[in-house]
Amino acid sequence: MIDVLGAFLLGGATGFVAKDKLFDNKKQQTSRQNELDDLYAENEKFSKRNRELERQVEDLLAELDAVRKRAQSHDEDNDDLEYELDKAKRTVKSLQQQNDELTRKIKEYKDECEQLKAEMENLKNKLD
Repeated sequence: MIDVLGAFLLGGATGFVAKDKLFDNKKQQTSRQNELDDLYAENEKFSKRNRELERQVEDLLAELDAVRKRAQSHDEDNDDLEYELDKAKRTVKSLQQQNDELTRKIKEYKDECEQLKAEMENLKNKLD
């Protein structure tokens, strides 16, 4: 009977320990599940933030590309304007040279006219 009583006590103690481990294990499991759920939620937040940042980077890269294209277009426009300015400067220089040449010729013609006028006066005076 002592053997039965001992076995009964031993079985009860073993059951008690097993029950504690089982309930403790369930508490740990619940705690771990809660931790895991928190980690999943945090991971989802980071994933969402990452997608937002990736879209923002794509938008910024597209904007950068557009700015580069505008800058290149402005550079080309600037080159065209510089070419036109140089062409206009050459034209002005050429016209100034032509003007100077025409002014010189007019002066020569005036001087020649004055001389001819003076000669005509002399000849007129001789005839009178």
